[in-house]
Amino acid sequence: MAEDKKLNNKKNSSKGNGLEKRLKVMATIPVVFMGVVFTVLCYFCVLYSTEKEVERNLYNMVGSARMYYERIFPGDFKLDKSTSQDGRYHVYKGDEDITDTISVLEAFKERSGMDFTLFYYDVRVVSTLTDREGNSILYTVANSNVSDAVINHGKECFYNNIDINGKKYFAVYVPLRNSDGENVGMLFAGKPTYEVEKESLISLYWIPVITIIMTLAAGWFSLGPARKIVDAINKEKKFLGEIAKGNLNAEIDTALIGRDDEIGDMGRFSRSVQKFIREMIERDTLTRLYTRRIGESKINYVQYQLVEAGVKYCVCMGDIDFFKKVNDTYGHDAGDLVLKEIAHIFNENMIGHGFTVRWGGEEFLIIFENATIDKAYEVLASIREKVIAHEMDYNGQIIKVTMTFGLVEGDSRHIGDIVKEADDLLYIGKQNGRNQIVKASKEENESTESDDKLKD
Repeated sequence: MAEDKKLNNKKNSSKGNGLEKRLKVMATIPVVFMGVVFTVLCYFCVLYSTEKEVERNLYNMVGSARMYYERIFPGDFKLDKSTSQDGRYHVYKGDEDITDTISVLEAFKERSGMDFTLFYYDVRVVSTLTDREGNSILYTVANSNVSDAVINHGKECFYNNIDINGKKYFAVYVPLRNSDGENVGMLFAGKPTYEVEKESLISLYWIPVITIIMTLAAGWFSLGPARKIVDAINKEKKFLGEIAKGNLNAEIDTALIGRDDEIGDMGRFSRSVQKFIREMIERDTLTRLYTRRIGESKINYVQYQLVEAGVKYCVCMGDIDFFKKVNDTYGHDAGDLVLKEIAHIFNENMIGHGFTVRWGGEEFLIIFENATIDKAYEVLASIREKVIAHEMDYNGQIIKVTMTFGLVEGDSRHIGDIVKEADDLLYIGKQNGRNQIVKASKEENESTESDDKLKD
């Protein structure tokens, strides 16, 4: 009897263990599925976001190039057949032979990492594209579908996999028009497809690791009602679907985040991934300011929107004075602390006025939206005073810094020219003692120095 009782207990125990395993399998299968969905959706999310960013940048750069040609070379496009004895096409814009302006497109390529081509009708006459031997790809004809859409119908077209001389490109084509409205050519900006895909894949190496961790954790999860689990998974799937569409500001259900279990962990992981992707694309890791890459796109967009609406905006270049001395005296960790603290001051005080970009090293580019130069100067002066007064404690040592700024009013010029003007004014401030704002005016540069300059 005792042996029979032990045998029955063993059987009951086995049944319990089997049910537990089946329940764990029931939980694990959908989680594994979600892991795969999570990986795929995140891949397409990053790829989609990267493609959209590339598309915006292509439109911005080709628009800037077209604007540059219109401004620098006034007049209509025309082909001068009398100068073709050398076997080359000679296309003029006004009085200028633009077939000799490869340096213009090379300058745009150097700044953006993109290739550019100017077509007269559908023939390449100026191009930074090269073949495998490094020779310029010239006097070849564009894809007939492209030339039909752009030249015959006047459309601006984006392609994410167009073949050019055996190489795939993300490309934008915009029409070139004469004063009578006739489309007489195209301007192309492109980036190799493999470069865009490579950027997306590099951003995704950590996703399988997170997926495996979430799946293993779910295997040990104590199960609740299956319907609640499925409901929770569907909520997360909806959230991930929004991310996959490029909506990086999607909100996840608060009930899912509040769960004290593996599914709640998945929700929090997903939200962390969402935040990571967004910040990876937009924000500098040290200062949390916009990166230069994103900043350039935002600046071009802001300029286009404000100039179109006739609204004033201002551009400022700022630099921390004697920043190298901080690093040399206290170490690079102290320098990082200074950058973070100064960035925090900008983040707090630019709310409602515009945005700040970490331009490089200790340089900051500040964009004032919907502001005259006097209003921007007023806000900037307040920020400068806060920088002067701010004390930073580094291992018991108090560090104080000052900043010099160059401030100009924006217009419809190429944004690079406006930034250069602000940078030139910043240099004037550096030459004249630092710790000041140098403001551009129509007649002369005005500068206001601090009454209590800090000596570094």
